[in-house]
Amino acid sequence: MKRETRGELREWIENYRKYLLEIEEIEDGKVIETLELRDKIKNLMEKLEKKGVDLSAEKSRLDSLDQIIKEKAKIFWKKLKSSTGDPVFYRQEKNIPPKKWWWYPDEIIREEKRRFKRKWIKRAIIAGACLGFVYLFFTYILPKPTPYISCIQEAERLLEEGKINPALETYQKATKISPEEPVAYLMAGVICEFLGDKDRAKSYFIKAKERYPSLYDFYLARGMSWMRLGKFSAAEKDAKEAVKLNPQSAEAHFLLGNAYEAQNKIPEAITEFGIVSQLDTDPKLTVMARYKIGILSLKRALPPEPTQ
Repeated sequence: MKRETRGELREWIENYRKYLLEIEEIEDGKVIETLELRDKIKNLMEKLEKKGVDLSAEKSRLDSLDQIIKEKAKIFWKKLKSSTGDPVFYRQEKNIPPKKWWWYPDEIIREEKRRFKRKWIKRAIIAGACLGFVYLFFTYILPKPTPYISCIQEAERLLEEGKINPALETYQKATKISPEEPVAYLMAGVICEFLGDKDRAKSYFIKAKERYPSLYDFYLARGMSWMRLGKFSAAEKDAKEAVKLNPQSAEAHFLLGNAYEAQNKIPEAITEFGIVSQLDTDPKLTVMARYKIGILSLKRALPPEPTQ
């Protein structure tokens, strides 16, 4: 009786490898030989292991080769059907158990479909949960802009585009939507003043003052608005009022510094930015103030540009 050895096992594994690498080109009938060879490899490995032979290297190589069957299960199934006519009947006739999984590429295909379906169901659940969270976030956690806010945003957009009169009309509309909010009155007054309609501007400013928490808040907000429209002397005036009302306000000193800078009053601007830096109540303003001090100090040190 022929003695089966580890060398023979390695030879069979090598032949198995050759079959698998050529599975797409070989004749349909060869798939039976391939799977029967896999049976022989299994049986021999079991015998050698009972004798205490270490087959870890052979098992590792075999696992990598078996992966080819799993990856090409559809090809194996197609060739198995061509070779046997009815693979299910053939397996029953030959009494091939399911543990010899290489004879069951149809099960591999079904499992892959189940896995694919589970994956997409899982993705759908996660996506649904995410969409649900997004819906809850934007519906309940993050409030939708009120009509007033939407109106203010539209007016801001028009103002940025230089459409002064449409912006004024939109701010006026906002005062009717939320009569107790101060911003729309303030901006309507600023625009009216800018257009030369001082009486209407004064009326809007009175209403804005009544609605801001304090005169300081009013002057600070109006000063910032003047800056946006390039009315730097008016911004300076309001910034000084804000500083007078709240000397420890970094925002008021920063606004005054910007108004001075815009009018090329460099020493005064440096002084105000220095105060912001010393107050150090707002990290962002402190950084910006120190940056401006550096830039303006450099500008002051440069010789004046020659006149034409």
